[in-house]
Amino acid sequence: MPSFLDIFSTLNGVVAIFKLGFVPKDSEFYELTSEQYQHYYATAAGADEHLNEKLYMILPDDSQKCAELASEYVFVLTEKDITLIKKAEELIEEYCKKSGKKFNNFEEKLYYCASVMPEVVSEGTKYERLTKIDFSKNR
Repeated sequence: MPSFLDIFSTLNGVVAIFKLGFVPKDSEFYELTSEQYQHYYATAAGADEHLNEKLYMILPDDSQKCAELASEYVFVLTEKDITLIKKAEELIEEYCKKSGKKFNNFEEKLYYCASVMPEVVSEGTKYERLTKIDFSKNR
């Protein structure tokens, strides 16, 4: 049984998925280049916390997602962060499965989860405060 802290950590992964709007595939995580590591350590607050860790960025295969991501966020992730995103995807899928509703795509799943998860999870994303969506038509 997961501990409270495990669940809290997983919610951070859910927040990241809501910000991204998708779950990156394994092939979309790229380790930073030497120059990017140098830039990260020189400019990122708290970068020294990650001195002994591999760092990754997300480069989606879908060019539209890539452009959207580049214009909105710069994600630098550790291997632990990637694991949390995968656990968060499992949590989202579990919520959707338990709902008994049919979803046509992952975005519908995010809209649904935003309506049943604590507001803080989707706050500041396009999924924020969407609490009254009727998925019964899809049954």
